[in-house]
Amino acid sequence: MPELYLRLLNRILTPVLLLLALFLLLRGHNLPGGGFIAGLMAASAFELQILSRGHETVRQAIGPYLNSAIGLGLGVAICSGIAGLLEGTFFKGVWVNLRLPLLGQVDIGTPLLFDLGVFLIVVSVTTFYLLGLSRASDGAISQLSGAVADAPFDADSVGEGEAATGVAPRGRAES
Repeated sequence: MPELYLRLLNRILTPVLLLLALFLLLRGHNLPGGGFIAGLMAASAFELQILSRGHETVRQAIGPYLNSAIGLGLGVAICSGIAGLLEGTFFKGVWVNLRLPLLGQVDIGTPLLFDLGVFLIVVSVTTFYLLGLSRASDGAISQLSGAVADAPFDADSVGEGEAATGVAPRGRAES
């Protein structure tokens, strides 16, 4: 059961981390940032979700979309490189000027599309890894707690430091 403070931090920090990831993604082709660091920032928001809500809840919510997002990210990154062929060379930056009502003139180019593809790949692979790591740690904890619960307890063979746990320290053989 996640602690109350962790659930509170989750509600506060997850939107902040996702907004920061979006900011880093959008400014990445001109300044430090980009798809990789934005993907890691979004994955840290998902890790906070895993820690506060449990890996099964997060797996059910976003798990089915992770493999598709990896493929989509790879496709977007490749298409941004191929779009440069329209201008003569592979990976040449192609820019489109758009006039949007609230934002005014916006320049969108293939570097942003490439960063978007990298973002999708990094956030999906990292979150997939973190979900697997959480599942493995839960399995190890349940095996360890089962082994401790099933171990016979002999009060005569309990040495110093064993009384609290019933488990012998490393280096001592069980009798």
